[in-house]
Amino acid sequence: MRNSVKFIIIIALLIAIVVTHLLTGTFSLAPGDLVDLLINQAGEDVRLVLFEFRMPRIIVTLVCGAALALSGLILQVISKNPLADPGIIGVNAGSGFGVVLFIMFVSGSMSQHLYALPLMSFIGGLATVLIIFFLSFMGGTFKSNIFILIGIATAMGVTGFVYVFTSMFDETQMEMLNRYFAGNIWGDTWPFVFISVPYILIIAGFVFFRIREMGMLNLDDEMLIGFGMNVNKEKIILIILSAMLSSLAVSVCGAISFIGLIAPHISRLLFGQNMKILFFSSLLIGGVLLTGADLVGKLLLAPMIIPTGIVVALIGGPYFLRLLLKAKQI
Repeated sequence: MRNSVKFIIIIALLIAIVVTHLLTGTFSLAPGDLVDLLINQAGEDVRLVLFEFRMPRIIVTLVCGAALALSGLILQVISKNPLADPGIIGVNAGSGFGVVLFIMFVSGSMSQHLYALPLMSFIGGLATVLIIFFLSFMGGTFKSNIFILIGIATAMGVTGFVYVFTSMFDETQMEMLNRYFAGNIWGDTWPFVFISVPYILIIAGFVFFRIREMGMLNLDDEMLIGFGMNVNKEKIILIILSAMLSSLAVSVCGAISFIGLIAPHISRLLFGQNMKILFFSSLLIGGVLLTGADLVGKLLLAPMIIPTGIVVALIGGPYFLRLLLKAKQI
């Protein structure tokens, strides 16, 4: 099957998910309501539901899913490890620690200082990754494999600190933190769209302009140095971009795991190793996965909503085990 046909199928699936997302929920809509909206004849109730409640959430899940997928693709290229994921390098743990500090010292409820919460989450995730990054230099050389191992160890340590602090939380504070770790999409309003989406798109643009370097990093470091590439510099830039993408995404979507692992892997299965094609396909598949998981969480036990992060984990966990078993057989 041609790559163009595969892209058309993925885009069609994405459109189907978005349309279903727009039409379903507590206030159900008919396809005709979308047509009325397009010809500017929709009622105020339809406009309110679509523009104020559903569209911001869909945009956030689409863009954040794409950001997590691209972050995972970068990490897998740098580490030459197809099982690398932003959560492995401490992004979720660091962001969670930022949320814990916010709850303890700034606010005890979700309603207070609402938009400072994603900022603390972003700072926590980015700071953790940068610490792991600087610990991964040995003899002036960045060690990709050590980076992953230090990331796993640091994530476990940070998670331990999180549990220490949460032992002092009351019921309201624990409920707030559990919403984060369950992967609730809390940034589902237009202000969150405006403060996160533009930055994610800008960073993705910077990554696109380093596609050639990402493709070359599949080669041995010694060979690249012989070609004149400053390998450490390229890895530093890409890791910072990856950390910023994943930290921004989890700061508004909560602790979402596995998207960064699954999306690039599916992209490789469908499209091969061409880095430019992998870039765009990973973005699309990441958006499909997170938006689709959010839709499943909304419809599966309606009217009760399952947190998106839990749906992703239920899908991603078995998929990750399958990859491990496959790698073991090889």
